[in-house]
Amino acid sequence: MSYIALAIVGIFLAVIGWAVFRVKQASREIDHLLKVTEQLEAENQQIANEKAVAETQVKHHQVRQRNEENTRGISHQHVIDRLQQQGDLRD
Repeated sequence: MSYIALAIVGIFLAVIGWAVFRVKQASREIDHLLKVTEQLEAENQQIANEKAVAETQVKHHQVRQRNEENTRGISHQHVIDRLQQQGDLRD
């Protein structure tokens, strides 16, 4: 009888040991995945910031180009006339 009880206790301890091992392994994996997720989120934020800067630069370039195209066809006299109409021309 005592050998059977010892075997049962041994099997029970082995199962408990295996369960503790699996829980610790899962906890390490969760910690690793959380760290990787944090790194990826930081990288995504950096990329989003770089994208916003690039889009702003492109928009500024387009506005500058459009302004240059608009001013190429305007004569000096036309500019003076418009400034006088708006009251911005200083004597």
